[in-house]
Amino acid sequence: MMTPDGDTTVGMMVCLDGELGYWNARLTAAFAERLADAEAQDAELRTLGSAAASIEESLRAMQQAWLSFRDASCLYEQAQWMGGTGGGPATLACHLHETARQALKLEGWWAQ
Repeated sequence: MMTPDGDTTVGMMVCLDGELGYWNARLTAAFAERLADAEAQDAELRTLGSAAASIEESLRAMQQAWLSFRDASCLYEQAQWMGGTGGGPATLACHLHETARQALKLEGWWAQ
């Protein structure tokens, strides 16, 4: 955003969208890795005859709930701008921050 025209609404959106793409890629990779781990753990538990809840199903439900939370949270952020031009960058920044948090959580960094 420190480039010429970077402080305009469009400039901010371009910058934020680029970083959001980076965090989306990390989130997608982390989710895929957690999913593979969950499937393997569930398979091992089945061979042991465990009645434990499915880790894979829990992961999928958590991610779906997180998507709903992210969308609702960022819609609220947008509403704070009451239709003003700052709503676009604010909403995109919200998506970026929430996506980064979720990526870090799934990568295992959040607990550190």
